Amino acid sequence: MKRIKVIITILYVAFVAEILGAWNHTPRAKETAAYVAPTTVDEVVRENQQVLREKNAQLLYAKQRALELERSNEYHAVANAQEEKQQERAWKKEQKRRRRVREKRQEEREILERIVEAEAGGQNLKGRILVANVILNRVKSERFPDTVKEVVFAHRQFSPVQNGRYYQVTVTKTTQKAVKMALKGTDYSEGALYFMCRSASDPDNVAWFDRDLTKVKEYGCHEFFK
Repeated sequence: MKRIKVIITILYVAFVAEILGAWNHTPRAKETAAYVAPTTVDEVVRENQQVLREKNAQLLYAKQRALELERSNEYHAVANAQEEKQQERAWKKEQKRRRRVREKRQEEREILERIVEAEAGGQNLKGRILVANVILNRVKSERFPDTVKEVVFAHRQFSPVQNGRYYQVTVTKTTQKAVKMALKGTDYSEGALYFMCRSASDPDNVAWFDRDLTKVKEYGCHEFFK
């Protein structure tokens, strides 16, 4: 019986404590609830619309950026294509120029070989180089044309051109070697711009050489003047 009273007392105390605890917490719950702003349907809708506008703005910016990049890529593609065409045209033009230069050099060499053969085909290597030197000296001189072709075919300058021997000769390897050496810089001429073979020349020409020019050397059958 005594045990039952103790149990009842304990239960009563616990009940009272629970009631008091609930009472103490009730004002704080009400106080907290007072600071929670009520959320309406319109506010939710406005928030969703704002989020949607932001997303649409981001999407529009992304599309504009993509369009700008696409246009930029197209521009650079066109620019690159034009640059490639220009480079190709420039390369072809340069190739043509180089080909013309090679052809011109080959023509000049052949003319020089032929006039050396016609003028000094009976001379040794040095005698042929000397004749080539005179032709090249004229090309360098301001008193004569600027190319071998113009020098050789100038009016009444070289008798083999006038009498046709120039066109009849067969260029030998010795003459080819002499011309090659002269073009590379071998020079025995001492600046000579004229030469003659006294025994085969017209007396009037011989007289002009002796009177108006300065003899610089003699080699083989040729005398050299400037």
